[in-house]
Amino acid sequence: MYLYNNKHLTNVLVSSLPGILSIFLSFFSIPLFLNLLSPDYYANYLIQHFILSLGMVLNLNLGKFASIKIQRSNMIKRKEIIFTTIVSSLILGAVLSAIVYYIIYFFFIDKGYFNVSISLFVGLLFTILYISIEHIIKGLGYFKLCSITNLLFYSLSLSLPAFFLLVGNHNITFLNNLFNISLGIKFFGLLCLLFFLIKKKELISIKINLRLFKEFKKHAKWMTITSFYNQIYEYIDKHIIKINLGSIMLITYAVPQQIAGKLTIFSHAIIAVILPKISLQKNDKQRKKILSANLYLFFVLTSLVLIVLLPFYELILNWWLKSSYNLDILKLFKIFILLTFLGCLSNIIVAFYEATLVSKKNTIYETISILPFCIGLAICLHYQNIFLFAFLLLFKEFIMLYVRINSIKEFIIDYRYLNIEILLFASTFILSFFEYYQYSYFSGIFFILIIFLKLPFKPIKKEFFNYKI
Repeated sequence: MYLYNNKHLTNVLVSSLPGILSIFLSFFSIPLFLNLLSPDYYANYLIQHFILSLGMVLNLNLGKFASIKIQRSNMIKRKEIIFTTIVSSLILGAVLSAIVYYIIYFFFIDKGYFNVSISLFVGLLFTILYISIEHIIKGLGYFKLCSITNLLFYSLSLSLPAFFLLVGNHNITFLNNLFNISLGIKFFGLLCLLFFLIKKKELISIKINLRLFKEFKKHAKWMTITSFYNQIYEYIDKHIIKINLGSIMLITYAVPQQIAGKLTIFSHAIIAVILPKISLQKNDKQRKKILSANLYLFFVLTSLVLIVLLPFYELILNWWLKSSYNLDILKLFKIFILLTFLGCLSNIIVAFYEATLVSKKNTIYETISILPFCIGLAICLHYQNIFLFAFLLLFKEFIMLYVRINSIKEFIIDYRYLNIEILLFASTFILSFFEYYQYSYFSGIFFILIIFLKLPFKPIKKEFFNYKI
């Protein structure tokens, strides 16, 4: 037998490539930012990019919904969907970006927390348009193109300005324009996608499909509400820390979270591929095979690497960050690695909800959790401890993952095994955080043994590897 090319595996690898390259970019750029920028300027740069993440909500998930609809449409209908989605994203994006910008301007222009300029409006509009078009491109199956433009829009735009610090004169005008350099790179990535759609004659002037808005109202609204909650969960803690604890504490908190966040590269690559694939399936048995194979592949590969490297995190971070390293960064990094890993598993399940048009289920879960989370934020703010913020996020993500797994257990092969392994993985990192290293090593070894003894290899082999005689 010999292994032959598997399109699904190839698409996942291609989708993850820009993220892998972004790790190398971050390896060089983060120390440059830490060493060549003052804490206030770096914190300002981070906050401005955090604000651009609002584009995930302001996009209203038009692109994601279009990606799902494209799978079930003929060529004429497909062009209607693409044209309608892009025009709608442009108009709604401009209006919503302007509203958000003026709200930010009204409340923060005189506060000095970060630099408020018209660039925030431009950046939000770029982000809204890019997200819509990127989903459309993925729905059409052009994963290689998305890999290249994602590298430009998300990774190079964030990291490349750090290298300008090596040659810049570091005057106030130059430092205040680092964010504009980032926007220029994002704009180039956006143009690449637009020109591609026009060249392929996928984007042509055609009638607006008004019926699409009715379907959108029924399904995509739940994705949008969930995206709004995600903004609260992922970014409000950083804004609170910046306003109440200062720039240095924000950097101490945000840098390890930014590093750990690179783990989402692989889950996002899987989601980009399985979202349209599952949406095509009408058979629950096939959906179960696809979801289980992708979930387990991500789980096994990433968890093994993270646990094997756990004893070396201190050496790696100390060598990498040098004088900027401290023990708080190490301890936060362990929390955020665990948090991000659990979040990646959750995101794959949420993608399954979206592909099967049951996003309302996830929105209900998020709605129930928002009040306890806000109470937890108030407690963290009272004690002004950045570790409490991190543990609040971790506890919330752990509970939500358990609820989501239980809600689709009929679509997961041996879901009890998955729950046990998640508990062992979490125990390994928490024990290491509290410096119970012997117990942590024992838990990690037990985790690895169970993987090789109980892992359902068959669905992974069928989904990602095909054999011919």
